[in-house]
Amino acid sequence: MRLRRRPEDGFNMSFLDVMACGLGAIILIFILVDFHAFQPEPTDETNKLQQELNAAAHQREQLQKAIDELNDKIALESSTQQDSRSSQADTSSTQSKLLQQISTELAVVADLENQIAALAKQPVPDANIQLSGSGQQRYLTGLKVEGREIGILLDKSASMMGENLLDILRFMALSDAQKVSQPKWQRTRRTAQWLLARAPQESNITLVAFSEDAIVLGNRPASSPKVTDSMRAMVRDVGKLVPQGGTNLQVGLQKLREVHPNVTDVYIITDGLPTLGDGLGARCRGVLTSKKTISSQCRQELLIETVKRAGQGFRVHVILLPLEGDPYASSMYWSWTQVTGGTFLAPAGEWP
Repeated sequence: MRLRRRPEDGFNMSFLDVMACGLGAIILIFILVDFHAFQPEPTDETNKLQQELNAAAHQREQLQKAIDELNDKIALESSTQQDSRSSQADTSSTQSKLLQQISTELAVVADLENQIAALAKQPVPDANIQLSGSGQQRYLTGLKVEGREIGILLDKSASMMGENLLDILRFMALSDAQKVSQPKWQRTRRTAQWLLARAPQESNITLVAFSEDAIVLGNRPASSPKVTDSMRAMVRDVGKLVPQGGTNLQVGLQKLREVHPNVTDVYIITDGLPTLGDGLGARCRGVLTSKKTISSQCRQELLIETVKRAGQGFRVHVILLPLEGDPYASSMYWSWTQVTGGTFLAPAGEWP
């Protein structure tokens, strides 16, 4: 028998379908919920990162400030270097101008020296004796040989060989020929010749050389520059002198006043204060007696006593050559010349 089929229902929903619908509803609810309503609080890690960011920004500001300062310094240094280069350029220009000016002046000086040398070769009409050399004896010195009755005192002591004590002691052991060849003594002789060559024609001249003693040079006590032989005799006698002994200015003045009592102008060629003489105090007199080295104070006292004994009535002119260790010689001789109305000269090394 054929069984009849049960008719099918058009609406048939299983349990799984119901569950699926419920899950979909839940998903829809989550979609519709406002997620922005929930704002979680920052964590410690976020705060730490923010602090590091702020520190980095501050450091960046500091670095930028340092960079700006460095740029300012670079700009200032560049400006300074530019000014320095400008200054160096100006200095170089000034130096070039000065060098050019100096070269011009040196050329003028050289021309003048050539003219002086040329003039030196020509005879001088008013010169009593002729001097050889490059013409330096014509340089202006402020010293003019004048006077009706002239006396020249030439220091021939051992110190006239050198400018310091060690050299003088060394030269004292030399032979006479070597002593007279020393530059300072040669200069001393030339100074005496310079005075003789410039003496006025109408004057009378006496030349006395002194050290521990005094001698008159020439043919007679007082000679006239008009007599050529008399002048040559004095120059010849100067050439025979040998420097030795101490410096006794007193005996030189005494000899001069003895042979030329009416002398009006005395020209002294020396290099320091006297080391020998009479009339000293007991202390200084004892030093001279014992042959010890005389002190500067005793030498000053000795010159004062020499001036007293020399008297008055004549002008004193001093030509002081260099000598170390006698600091008061210049001032004391200068004072003496000023009191008498004379001239003091401490000439340069190339004179006369």
